[in-house]
Amino acid sequence: MTRRIAILGGGMFGVCAALELARAGQPVVLVDGAHDLLEGAGRWNEGKIHLGFLYGGDPSLSTATRLIPGGLEFADVVERLIEQDIGEFATVEDDLFLVHRDSVVDVAAYATYAERTASLIRHFSRQGGAGKYLANVRHAEARRLSPSELTDVTTNDEVLAGFAVPERSVSTLPIADLLKAAVAADSRVEVRLDAWVEGVRKREDGRLDVLCTGQPEGLDGFDVVINGLWESRLAVDATMGMHPPAEWTHRFRATLYGYAPNATFRSAVLCTGPFGGVNRYADGRVYLSWYPAELLAEGNELEPPRAKAKLTKKRMAKVADATIRELTRFFPGVADLDDLEVHGGWVYAVGKGSLADRASTLHQRDKFGVARDGGYISVDTAKYSLAPWIAARVAKMVLA
Repeated sequence: MTRRIAILGGGMFGVCAALELARAGQPVVLVDGAHDLLEGAGRWNEGKIHLGFLYGGDPSLSTATRLIPGGLEFADVVERLIEQDIGEFATVEDDLFLVHRDSVVDVAAYATYAERTASLIRHFSRQGGAGKYLANVRHAEARRLSPSELTDVTTNDEVLAGFAVPERSVSTLPIADLLKAAVAADSRVEVRLDAWVEGVRKREDGRLDVLCTGQPEGLDGFDVVINGLWESRLAVDATMGMHPPAEWTHRFRATLYGYAPNATFRSAVLCTGPFGGVNRYADGRVYLSWYPAELLAEGNELEPPRAKAKLTKKRMAKVADATIRELTRFFPGVADLDDLEVHGGWVYAVGKGSLADRASTLHQRDKFGVARDGGYISVDTAKYSLAPWIAARVAKMVLA
């Protein structure tokens, strides 16, 4: 049965969900307030395909347990949608997790956490139907670097230990462009851009109207509305009487991107807390992040503090200078990079507090998923790496 379906948000989740439904023969209207699809966090992020190693502040393994299934499925789902292998866009070696002296967990605690996480990955990867991931993780392990190996990565004495783990990241820009091309090639997806969604209204007959500015014509009478917005999701949910299950935080982060095929540094992240890291992808692109410099706005209201998140030239220069300066202390090769661009995006998370605080609920990121009220479905994907997996599951829910 063909139904009238709208998907709100043209980010990673929205695009993948639209393609999933279209491939199943279901027409869909994809609505976004930007000038193009995948122009926000779905394009401008690290592209880490999480398997849980970052969340040493959650020794319960609740976060890792929730993240691993989606991470394992990421490549399979995306490759099916774009009909192309994405290995050429991934990081090329095992990621390095470097324990900083100011981490919220010490070296011994992180070593235990990383090995428990590796064991969990081995378990999930051997289950029937598990995704192939971007590396062989059936024998996943967290290997501690020898002193000489650690020195080859960094000589900064703020780093107390390093661990090599089979986690990967992907270059988000080419993947965004390939997904956009897939949408453009599918006549069953009607794209409505420059249409800022302000709410959803339920009619007496049970159908749903999408209320927005820009292009409101024809956005009414839907049988199903899937709210896959990112920083605007909560405000739109509220118009349907739906509220978050716990405290939340909106953060706007600006990071550095560039093309440096001759870069020599390893992909590495300083953990666990408000630090940063570097990524070098197989396609020659690089990503640089230093959290204290890149966090430009933060808020806990339904609407994020957008006015505080504007990327002026002055702010971009400040972010770039501070990020290069701080990362060079750990990875000297960063100083040789040029032609870097600053881009930003919102991060939504259930949780509050500072990442420097061991007690912050932001260290536990397992509270995400799908909420439904009749034909209205609200989706919190939590992570870029989970969006395709959750999109496939939501599409099956709608088609059932």
